[in-house]
Amino acid sequence: MKFVYLKNTKAISLSGRGCSFQCAHCEGHYLEQMNELADSIPENVTNLLISGGLKPDGSSFIFDRKDELLNLKKKGYTLNSHVGFVAPNKVDELAKIVDYVSFDFVTDAAVIKRVYKIDRTGEDYIEQYKLLSPKVKVYPHITIGLDGGRIHWEYGAIDKLKELGADRIIFNVLIPTPGTEFENAAEPDLAEVRKVLQHARKVFADGLVIIGCMRPGGAYRAELDKIAVEEGVDRLVQPTPAARELAEKMGLEIGRLEECCAL
Repeated sequence: MKFVYLKNTKAISLSGRGCSFQCAHCEGHYLEQMNELADSIPENVTNLLISGGLKPDGSSFIFDRKDELLNLKKKGYTLNSHVGFVAPNKVDELAKIVDYVSFDFVTDAAVIKRVYKIDRTGEDYIEQYKLLSPKVKVYPHITIGLDGGRIHWEYGAIDKLKELGADRIIFNVLIPTPGTEFENAAEPDLAEVRKVLQHARKVFADGLVIIGCMRPGGAYRAELDKIAVEEGVDRLVQPTPAARELAEKMGLEIGRLEECCAL
């Protein structure tokens, strides 16, 4: 098992604090925690998460900032990216700009409508994955409890990713964030989260199951992290002391990573 500490990773928003979308779980809140391209990059950083808000059509600002991003690549930075929806005629260009794509994967049309407020279907996400993956390495993400804390669609999405040939799956867990539509949502039931991880471990028996950085804090996080260790996840970002202690008690061989968990 590897614990990930993100010492050498920095998140950058290409849109500053702006976003054309008001997704129910974010509403631009998480953009406030990101740097901008003009900001200085600490010397220890080797990997950049290129993220930010999206345009009204669901595309990112990556192509608008192409020259700046290519300059960062020339300096030796690895670029992991959130890309929104990419037009087919732009995929080859994208592959020259970024090294990896972190792709939020949702297969339930009703969830997409409720959370992202866009007129897309699960098939649109599947087709986008199929469009990108032959050209650039795609790391699929599933947010457990994305539907206002309810868990139901995640199992089908896990199965579909395996069918599509994914070699790893990164899980985030919904954070009911103050100031968003979902601020009063219940944190996803931990027993149900465990079941999702068990299913993923079974389906991805020969792949990587990863718990990413976005998950609730406090006592919930401590319990979630212990569940992750017990269910045999391969990587856990910013592990709690309880998770580290449990892994040692179980006699697991523990490694350390300091870049984005997907890499």
